[in-house]
Amino acid sequence: MPKFQDFFIRAESLLVEIESKSVRFIPAIKLDLISDKDDNIVIELAHECLADFIITGNTTDFTFPIYQQTKIVTPKKYWEKYRPV
Repeated sequence: MPKFQDFFIRAESLLVEIESKSVRFIPAIKLDLISDKDDNIVIELAHECLADFIITGNTTDFTFPIYQQTKIVTPKKYWEKYRPV
Protein backbone atom coordinates (compact mmCIF):
# COMPACT_ATOMS: atom_id res chain seq x y z
CA MET A 1 0.00 0.00 0.00
CA PRO A 2 1.54 3.33 -1.07
CA LYS A 3 2.29 5.79 1.69
CA PHE A 4 -0.37 8.35 0.76
CA GLN A 5 -3.09 6.09 -0.67
CA ASP A 6 -5.48 6.73 2.25
CA PHE A 7 -5.03 10.50 1.82
CA PHE A 8 -5.86 10.31 -1.90
CA ILE A 9 -8.93 8.15 -1.27
CA ARG A 10 -10.25 10.66 1.29
CA ALA A 11 -9.43 13.62 -0.97
CA GLU A 12 -11.26 12.01 -3.90
CA SER A 13 -14.26 11.27 -1.69
CA LEU A 14 -14.33 14.89 -0.51
CA LEU A 15 -14.17 16.19 -4.08
CA VAL A 16 -17.07 13.93 -5.10
CA GLU A 17 -19.12 15.24 -2.17
CA ILE A 18 -18.32 18.87 -3.01
CA GLU A 19 -19.28 18.33 -6.65
CA SER A 20 -22.57 16.68 -5.69
CA LYS A 21 -23.53 19.73 -3.61
CA SER A 22 -22.27 22.43 -5.95
CA VAL A 23 -23.98 24.51 -8.60
CA ARG A 24 -22.05 25.10 -11.80
CA PHE A 25 -22.22 28.52 -13.42
CA ILE A 26 -21.14 29.39 -16.93
CA PRO A 27 -20.76 33.12 -17.54
CA ALA A 28 -23.08 34.53 -20.19
CA ILE A 29 -21.04 37.71 -20.56
CA LYS A 30 -17.42 38.52 -21.33
CA LEU A 31 -15.81 41.36 -19.40
CA ASP A 32 -12.56 43.23 -19.86
CA LEU A 33 -12.19 45.02 -16.52
CA ILE A 34 -8.92 43.61 -15.20
CA SER A 35 -5.51 43.96 -16.82
CA ASP A 36 -4.72 40.29 -16.13
CA LYS A 37 -7.12 38.80 -18.67
CA ASP A 38 -7.31 35.45 -16.84
CA ASP A 39 -8.84 37.19 -13.80
CA ASN A 40 -11.80 38.57 -15.72
CA ILE A 41 -13.57 35.21 -15.45
CA VAL A 42 -13.78 35.72 -11.68
CA ILE A 43 -15.78 38.91 -12.23
CA GLU A 44 -17.85 37.20 -14.96
CA LEU A 45 -18.72 34.35 -12.58
CA ALA A 46 -19.55 36.77 -9.76
CA HIS A 47 -21.88 38.57 -12.15
CA GLU A 48 -23.52 35.32 -13.28
CA CYS A 49 -24.18 33.90 -9.81
CA LEU A 50 -24.91 37.24 -8.11
CA ALA A 51 -22.07 36.67 -5.66
CA ASP A 52 -22.00 38.71 -2.48
CA PHE A 53 -18.20 38.65 -2.29
CA ILE A 54 -15.02 38.02 -4.17
CA ILE A 55 -12.43 37.27 -1.52
CA THR A 56 -8.94 37.73 -2.92
CA GLY A 57 -5.47 38.74 -1.91
CA ASN A 58 -4.83 39.94 -5.45
CA THR A 59 -5.05 43.67 -4.80
CA THR A 60 -2.84 44.38 -7.82
CA ASP A 61 -5.53 43.37 -10.30
CA PHE A 62 -8.71 43.72 -8.25
CA THR A 63 -8.32 47.45 -7.64
CA PHE A 64 -12.00 48.35 -7.30
CA PRO A 65 -13.98 47.68 -4.08
CA ILE A 66 -17.24 46.55 -5.69
CA TYR A 67 -18.62 45.26 -8.98
CA GLN A 68 -22.39 45.68 -9.16
CA GLN A 69 -23.62 43.81 -6.05
CA THR A 70 -20.33 42.00 -5.39
CA LYS A 71 -17.95 43.37 -2.76
CA ILE A 72 -14.28 42.70 -3.49
CA VAL A 73 -12.34 42.25 -0.26
CA THR A 74 -9.16 40.70 1.06
CA PRO A 75 -9.42 37.63 3.29
CA LYS A 76 -8.43 39.76 6.29
CA LYS A 77 -11.13 42.38 5.62
CA TYR A 78 -13.75 39.67 5.09
CA TRP A 79 -12.79 37.96 8.32
CA GLU A 80 -12.81 41.20 10.33
CA LYS A 81 -15.93 42.80 8.84
CA TYR A 82 -18.22 40.33 7.08
CA ARG A 83 -17.73 36.80 8.35
CA PRO A 84 -20.78 35.06 9.76
CA VAL A 85 -20.67 34.76 13.53
